[in-house]
Amino acid sequence: MAAASKPEYFVVEPCATANAFEVRLKDKKLDLQKCEKALPKIGEVVAGTPALLLVKIGGYSLSLYASGRMMLKGKKLDSKTAKKLAEKIFVALERGGAII
Repeated sequence: MAAASKPEYFVVEPCATANAFEVRLKDKKLDLQKCEKALPKIGEVVAGTPALLLVKIGGYSLSLYASGRMMLKGKKLDSKTAKKLAEKIFVALERGGAII
């Protein structure tokens, strides 16, 4: 049996003044119910709807959408920190079976 491939994603800085970074999955979506169960291991789920899940991770806010789009926001959030957070988030989501 072949090893599972790591989901591909990329991180983009859409607005430097808002200290926000967009993270998108390539060709994958998110099961928000599974995300809600997987993410408390690394953060705190603040609110959720069928279309959106809001999570606090450290001093940062994470908005997840079923489309596979995520927004990371926070003071002093830089590209290096955003990439580290994205990796941590994806590990939790993979383990929770939330990436579909």
